[in-house]
Amino acid sequence: MEGSSTHLRCSVKIDLCALERNLGKLRFFMPKSHGYIALVSADAFGYGVEAAVVRLMLSGADAFAVTNISEGVKVREVGMGWKIIVLSASLPGEESIYIENDITPVIAGVEELERFEKAAQMLSKKIPVHLRLPVEKDSIPSRGQAVEMLDMLSKSKNLKLEAFCLPGTGTGAPNEGAVADAEFLKTAACKLGAHSGIYIHHSDICDTCALPKEFDKSLRAGLVLFGMRPAKNSILYGFEPEHVLTFRTSVSQIKYLPKGANIGYAKTYTLQRDSRVALLSVGYGDGIPREAGKKMSVIIRGRTADVIGRVSMDQAAIDVTDFDEIELGDEAIIVGESDGLEITIEQYCQRLGITPAQALTSITKRVARFYQTLY
Repeated sequence: MEGSSTHLRCSVKIDLCALERNLGKLRFFMPKSHGYIALVSADAFGYGVEAAVVRLMLSGADAFAVTNISEGVKVREVGMGWKIIVLSASLPGEESIYIENDITPVIAGVEELERFEKAAQMLSKKIPVHLRLPVEKDSIPSRGQAVEMLDMLSKSKNLKLEAFCLPGTGTGAPNEGAVADAEFLKTAACKLGAHSGIYIHHSDICDTCALPKEFDKSLRAGLVLFGMRPAKNSILYGFEPEHVLTFRTSVSQIKYLPKGANIGYAKTYTLQRDSRVALLSVGYGDGIPREAGKKMSVIIRGRTADVIGRVSMDQAAIDVTDFDEIELGDEAIIVGESDGLEITIEQYCQRLGITPAQALTSITKRVARFYQTLY
């Protein structure tokens, strides 16, 4: 829902129209043959899975990907008719949940494949499954295991191979860039033929030219949909998404403190002059790292101010000695734009030494979410 967030201690505003436009712009940026699978793990990276999925469904997302079955069920509750893919391995006993909710597993091992075979047989169902591609320097699955599973699927009456999954979460993840095992892909292309209808889905950190022409490709678009600029090694490099999120807080106290006073727990910061210090109503209980002092800034009254001292659970301090005016209730922007200034999520993460996914999913549930243009 839309509403005013100015009375709250801290909040985020999520522009769902920007999310929709990012998906639309992505379709023009990438080849028309690509399908688009929206990655909405971890409550859509903290944006709120229900609101994000509704808007992406209306915007033309072809499918959704999550990382566990609980997330898959939440997406299914939003709407029927869309493909939902769980990227991580299942746990024993979860097979019936996948089948009953029409959710597609990515199979990574022989034992897991046998479990789904048995469950589908018991429920008299034929279900689609995806096979995790073996990759270079990775043993789950090994090339031999993947070939064995491919043979098992070719003989199965209850499971249908629909796609291969090249692992990876894409832009924003450290050490990204899995390279599919070329020998297995060659074997799979020979066994399945050019008109099998099977496709490969992959993140934006992927050499698509190395994938066999026998298989169509689908892009799993995650953080880029939510406003993160693609990394330099991304196939989307040069794409400029609109920013979707604004993270803001308010001034709760103003203190006049003498030179030599300590700021924050453990006396990690000492004032070098008589100072005016403003306390912000945001802390590590809201998702700001405890060690953010001198690493992050906020925009307030048309200027930037550094956070000083150790961040507490509920408060962070900024030095506003050089500000002409400062008042209780003044808004401070942590991520977003104000008065012609901007702190992007990339800048915020770079200063803190964290990834965008880590930053976004760290914003806790006590931070109110306001949705611009929900309908």
